[in-house]
Amino acid sequence: MSDPTERKIEFILEMQAQFAANLSRSEVHIDNLRVAVGELRHSVAELAGIVSESIRISDDRFTRLDDRLAKLAEAQRATDERLNALIGIVERHITGPDHSAPTQPGM
Repeated sequence: MSDPTERKIEFILEMQAQFAANLSRSEVHIDNLRVAVGELRHSVAELAGIVSESIRISDDRFTRLDDRLAKLAEAQRATDERLNALIGIVERHITGPDHSAPTQPGM
């Protein structure tokens, strides 16, 4: 039979060996996590670039759309003015007192 001191030493040595094995496995997991985090950083940076470019493209398109809408609104305003002028002419021609030339006596 071994004495209590030897059992304590064996227990301590077993615990130290188990701790060393666990530490080794933890280091492997940590290294794997470092690689995964590096890959994730790279992917996030690529995605950020893609999103940034998409936003820039969308902003450009919205700017062009705003310009076209402003031109369309101006053209519509001009068309409305011309149409209103034509309506005014037609109304005066149909209903106004001067829709026909006045007759002169002796003609």
